[in-house]
Amino acid sequence: MDDFKSIKVERIEKNGKKELIIHNPTTLKLIGEGSQGAVFQLDEDICVKIYVNPNAATKEGKALEAAKETHIVPRLYEVGPNYVIMEYLKGPNLKDYLKGKQDIPESITEQIIMIRKELKRVGFIRIKTSIGHFVVTKGNVLKAIDHSDGLTMNDPYNPKMFRDLKKLGLLDTFLEQAKKIDPESYEDWQKNIDFNAI
Repeated sequence: MDDFKSIKVERIEKNGKKELIIHNPTTLKLIGEGSQGAVFQLDEDICVKIYVNPNAATKEGKALEAAKETHIVPRLYEVGPNYVIMEYLKGPNLKDYLKGKQDIPESITEQIIMIRKELKRVGFIRIKTSIGHFVVTKGNVLKAIDHSDGLTMNDPYNPKMFRDLKKLGLLDTFLEQAKKIDPESYEDWQKNIDFNAI
Protein backbone atom coordinates (compact mmCIF):
# COMPACT_ATOMS: atom_id res chain seq x y z
CA MET A 1 0.00 0.00 0.00
CA ASP A 2 2.95 2.33 0.58
CA ASP A 3 3.89 2.34 -3.12
CA PHE A 4 1.72 5.47 -3.53
CA LYS A 5 4.62 7.35 -1.91
CA SER A 6 6.56 7.02 -5.16
CA ILE A 7 3.87 9.04 -7.00
CA LYS A 8 4.82 12.66 -7.63
CA VAL A 9 2.59 15.52 -8.75
CA GLU A 10 3.68 18.96 -9.84
CA ARG A 11 2.05 21.97 -11.41
CA ILE A 12 3.74 23.66 -14.34
CA GLU A 13 2.81 26.62 -16.47
CA LYS A 14 2.46 25.81 -20.15
CA ASN A 15 1.33 28.38 -22.72
CA GLY A 16 0.06 30.63 -19.94
CA LYS A 17 -2.03 27.87 -18.35
CA LYS A 18 -1.33 25.82 -15.23
CA GLU A 19 -1.13 22.11 -15.87
CA LEU A 20 -0.89 19.21 -13.41
CA ILE A 21 1.88 16.72 -14.24
CA ILE A 22 1.51 13.28 -12.65
CA HIS A 23 4.44 10.84 -12.36
CA ASN A 24 2.84 7.50 -11.41
CA PRO A 25 5.24 4.54 -11.50
CA THR A 26 2.63 2.37 -9.72
CA THR A 27 -0.43 0.45 -10.91
CA LEU A 28 -2.73 2.53 -8.71
CA LYS A 29 -5.76 3.87 -10.55
CA LEU A 30 -6.06 7.65 -10.95
CA ILE A 31 -9.62 8.56 -9.94
CA GLY A 32 -9.46 12.36 -9.90
CA GLU A 33 -7.27 15.38 -10.35
CA GLY A 34 -7.55 19.08 -9.74
CA SER A 35 -5.49 22.18 -9.19
CA GLN A 36 -4.05 20.94 -5.89
CA GLY A 37 -3.20 17.35 -6.72
CA ALA A 38 -4.34 13.91 -7.81
CA VAL A 39 -6.40 11.16 -6.15
CA PHE A 40 -5.63 7.45 -6.47
CA GLN A 41 -7.68 4.47 -5.34
CA LEU A 42 -5.83 2.30 -2.81
CA ASP A 43 -8.58 -0.30 -2.37
CA GLU A 44 -12.36 -0.58 -2.61
CA ASP A 45 -13.00 1.88 0.23
CA ILE A 46 -9.81 3.95 0.56
CA CYS A 47 -8.09 6.53 -1.62
CA VAL A 48 -5.07 8.81 -1.31
CA LYS A 49 -4.75 12.38 -2.49
CA ILE A 50 -1.21 13.45 -3.39
CA TYR A 51 -0.71 17.21 -3.21
CA VAL A 52 1.54 19.55 -5.17
CA ASN A 53 1.97 21.70 -2.04
CA PRO A 54 2.61 19.76 1.21
CA ASN A 55 0.93 22.58 3.16
CA ALA A 56 -2.36 21.76 1.39
CA ALA A 57 -2.18 18.17 2.70
CA THR A 58 -1.83 19.46 6.27
CA LYS A 59 -4.72 21.90 5.84
CA GLU A 60 -6.98 19.25 4.26
CA GLY A 61 -6.20 16.84 7.10
CA LYS A 62 -7.13 19.47 9.71
CA ALA A 63 -10.36 20.30 7.88
CA LEU A 64 -11.42 16.64 7.61
CA GLU A 65 -10.58 16.16 11.30
CA ALA A 66 -12.67 19.22 12.27
CA ALA A 67 -15.70 17.91 10.35
CA LYS A 68 -15.36 14.20 11.17
CA GLU A 69 -18.34 14.05 13.58
CA THR A 70 -20.68 15.45 10.92
CA HIS A 71 -20.39 12.44 8.55
CA ILE A 72 -20.64 14.86 5.60
CA VAL A 73 -16.97 14.53 4.59
CA PRO A 74 -14.82 11.47 3.80
CA ARG A 75 -13.44 9.60 6.82
CA LEU A 76 -9.81 10.55 7.46
CA TYR A 77 -7.24 7.76 7.93
CA GLU A 78 -3.81 9.36 7.70
CA VAL A 79 -2.08 12.64 6.88
CA GLY A 80 1.44 12.46 5.50
CA PRO A 81 3.98 15.04 4.34
CA ASN A 82 2.28 15.50 0.95
CA TYR A 83 -0.75 13.19 1.07
CA VAL A 84 -4.03 12.42 2.81
CA ILE A 85 -5.47 8.91 3.00
CA MET A 86 -9.25 9.01 3.26
CA GLU A 87 -12.48 7.18 2.56
CA TYR A 88 -13.17 6.58 -1.12
CA LEU A 89 -16.67 7.86 -1.84
CA LYS A 90 -18.46 5.85 -4.51
CA GLY A 91 -20.81 7.71 -6.81
CA PRO A 92 -20.94 10.56 -9.31
CA ASN A 93 -20.22 14.13 -8.40
CA LEU A 94 -23.33 16.28 -8.14
CA LYS A 95 -22.51 18.22 -11.31
CA ASP A 96 -22.58 15.02 -13.39
CA TYR A 97 -25.63 13.74 -11.48
CA LEU A 98 -27.64 16.90 -12.30
CA LYS A 99 -26.55 17.26 -15.95
CA GLY A 100 -29.52 16.94 -18.27
CA LYS A 101 -32.04 17.05 -15.42
CA GLN A 102 -34.93 19.50 -15.73
CA ASP A 103 -35.22 19.82 -11.98
CA ILE A 104 -33.15 19.48 -8.82
CA PRO A 105 -34.61 17.01 -6.29
CA GLU A 106 -35.75 18.80 -3.13
CA SER A 107 -33.86 16.24 -1.02
CA ILE A 108 -30.62 17.36 -2.74
CA THR A 109 -31.36 21.03 -2.05
CA GLU A 110 -32.05 20.17 1.58
CA GLN A 111 -28.73 18.30 1.91
CA ILE A 112 -26.75 21.10 0.25
CA ILE A 113 -28.16 23.59 2.76
CA MET A 114 -27.48 21.24 5.69
CA ILE A 115 -23.89 20.58 4.57
CA ARG A 116 -23.13 24.29 4.18
CA LYS A 117 -24.56 24.99 7.65
CA GLU A 118 -22.66 22.08 9.21
CA LEU A 119 -19.35 23.17 7.69
CA LYS A 120 -19.91 26.64 9.13
CA ARG A 121 -20.90 25.19 12.51
CA VAL A 122 -17.65 23.19 12.85
CA GLY A 123 -15.51 26.23 12.10
CA PHE A 124 -15.12 26.42 8.33
CA ILE A 125 -14.70 29.99 7.14
CA ARG A 126 -14.58 29.10 3.45
CA ILE A 127 -17.74 27.40 2.28
CA LYS A 128 -16.62 26.57 -1.25
CA THR A 129 -19.14 23.93 -2.09
CA SER A 130 -18.86 23.70 -5.85
CA ILE A 131 -21.38 21.13 -7.06
CA GLY A 132 -18.42 19.23 -8.49
CA HIS A 133 -17.23 18.85 -4.87
CA PHE A 134 -20.33 16.99 -3.72
CA VAL A 135 -20.39 13.22 -4.23
CA VAL A 136 -23.78 11.51 -4.53
CA THR A 137 -23.26 8.30 -2.54
CA LYS A 138 -25.54 5.29 -1.98
CA GLY A 139 -29.12 6.28 -1.25
CA ASN A 140 -28.54 9.72 -2.85
CA VAL A 141 -26.69 10.91 0.26
CA LEU A 142 -24.38 13.86 -0.41
CA LYS A 143 -20.88 14.16 0.99
CA ALA A 144 -18.53 17.10 0.45
CA ILE A 145 -14.90 16.85 -0.65
CA ASP A 146 -11.92 19.14 -1.25
CA HIS A 147 -11.64 21.25 1.90
CA SER A 148 -7.98 22.26 2.09
CA ASP A 149 -8.85 25.96 2.45
CA GLY A 150 -11.96 25.44 4.57
CA LEU A 151 -10.39 26.53 7.86
CA THR A 152 -7.94 29.11 6.55
CA MET A 153 -9.42 31.19 3.72
CA ASN A 154 -12.24 33.54 4.69
CA ASP A 155 -14.88 33.15 1.96
CA PRO A 156 -18.23 32.17 3.55
CA TYR A 157 -20.35 33.04 0.49
CA ASN A 158 -18.24 31.57 -2.30
CA PRO A 159 -20.53 31.88 -5.36
CA LYS A 160 -19.10 28.90 -7.26
CA MET A 161 -21.99 26.56 -6.34
CA PHE A 162 -24.60 29.10 -7.39
CA ARG A 163 -22.73 29.74 -10.66
CA ASP A 164 -22.61 25.97 -11.34
CA LEU A 165 -26.35 25.65 -10.74
CA LYS A 166 -27.06 28.62 -13.01
CA LYS A 167 -25.05 27.03 -15.84
CA LEU A 168 -27.22 23.92 -15.51
CA GLY A 169 -30.40 26.03 -15.51
CA LEU A 170 -31.25 24.90 -11.97
CA LEU A 171 -30.45 27.98 -9.85
CA ASP A 172 -33.98 29.40 -9.79
CA THR A 173 -35.46 26.05 -8.73
CA PHE A 174 -32.77 25.62 -6.09
CA LEU A 175 -33.45 29.08 -4.63
CA GLU A 176 -37.23 28.53 -4.63
CA GLN A 177 -36.74 25.26 -2.74
CA ALA A 178 -34.21 26.84 -0.37
CA LYS A 179 -36.64 29.66 0.46
CA LYS A 180 -39.22 27.06 1.53
CA ILE A 181 -36.81 24.65 3.28
CA ASP A 182 -34.62 27.18 5.12
CA PRO A 183 -35.77 30.82 4.84
CA GLU A 184 -32.87 31.92 7.08
CA SER A 185 -30.18 30.64 4.68
CA TYR A 186 -32.12 31.99 1.71
CA GLU A 187 -32.31 35.49 3.23
CA ASP A 188 -28.62 35.35 4.16
CA TRP A 189 -27.67 34.54 0.55
CA GLN A 190 -29.96 37.29 -0.81
CA LYS A 191 -28.14 39.84 1.39
CA ASN A 192 -24.59 38.65 0.71
CA ILE A 193 -24.51 37.29 -2.85
CA ASP A 194 -25.05 39.32 -6.00
CA PHE A 195 -27.03 36.81 -8.06
CA ASN A 196 -27.14 39.22 -11.02
CA ALA A 197 -23.34 39.05 -11.25
CA ILE A 198 -23.26 35.24 -11.24
